[in-house]
Order: sequence, then C-alpha cells, then structure tokens
Amino acid sequence: MAGSFERFFSPGKGNGLRATRDCAVSELLTCTEPFVYTTCRRRNRAASVCDNCLRRSAKLQRCSQCKFARYCNSLCQKKAWKDHKRECLCLKSISPNVPTDSVRLVAKIIFKLLEQPDCTSGELYSINDLQSHFKDLNEDMEQGLGHLAATLEQYLKREIPDSSKLPPGFQTLEYFCKVSAKSKFVRKLNSV
Repeated sequence: MAGSFERFFSPGKGNGLRATRDCAVSELLTCTEPFVYTTCRRRNRAASVCDNCLRRSAKLQRCSQCKFARYCNSLCQKKAWKDHKRECLCLKSISPNVPTDSVRLVAKIIFKLLEQPDCTSGELYSINDLQSHFKDLNEDMEQGLGHLAATLEQYLKREIPDSSKLPPGFQTLEYFCKVSAKSKFVRKLNSV
C-alpha cells in the first residue's frame, strides 16, 4: 500500500491525498481508524446510531450513567468505554443540557491528546496537520467561537478544571476552526 498515494497541499484548498499510480475502481489504498469521532445529534438521527460501531438500529441501549450515549449492546458499550468514560462524566455534570456536536468533538480531541500526545501518522495527516481557518474569521465569527469555547470550558469543568490541564500548546479557538468546514462554520456562526 505504501507508495499508492501521496500527501499534498493545495493553496486555497488545504491538505489532500492523491494516487501515485493507476488504481482499480474500488481498490482499497489505505485503511485507518479516525483519531476521534462523534455522532451527530441533530434531527433525532443520533438516537438510532450506535456510539461505538455507528450501526443504525431502532433499538439501542443508553449508557446507564450519562443517559446520552447509545449502543447496540453491552459489547459495544464495553468497547467504547475507554473513549467514553471522560465524556460520560462531563455529560453527567451538565445534564440535562447537551453541548453542540462541535463542542463534544473538540472535547474528545482534548481527551485523546491528553492520553496520546503523539498523534502523528506515517502516511496520513495527524490532527495537528488539519487546516485552521482562524485567520479568515471576522469579529462576529470570533465572538461566536468565544461562545463555543465558553461552552467547552463549562462542559469540561468536571474533568479539566482549568486551562493548565489542557494539552501543551492547545489553542481552543484554533481547534474549533480545524473541525468545522469553513462554509458550514460561517453559516452556523451567522445563524447564532
């Protein structure tokens, strides 16, 4: 698989991967686990998606602690526990409120970076390689980001009581810009 693709940067578009040889249709070039992920909780869709395996099901079991995460069965819940336990404590601490998907995603990035500071991948991009659009934000957008950062701080309070406990060099606003597609991010902040 090595040598099947290369990393590249496209000005104005960001990072990318491209094939370095002719490939057959549907040929698998690489396979990797995501650094972190979160299920989308909009429009009642998340109630039918397992937080571990991402399978859809009408009958999922809720986490007995936070009552938020949902799983196919106890096996999926056990597999997810290592990644869910800190999120579970945060969710319980702010219940019945639930933060936005982007706040939950940035929190999961923080938890993962605290657990695994070296997030590099030999062939693919790391979380640190993601492009941030922070420099493209206007004042209103920065203010919207400030609200997301404040929400994140409240959400994390149980697990990370102060900013000194964040991963070294972690810039909250930069990470919100990294995990939000620019056009989607701009639309979201304009509607706040």
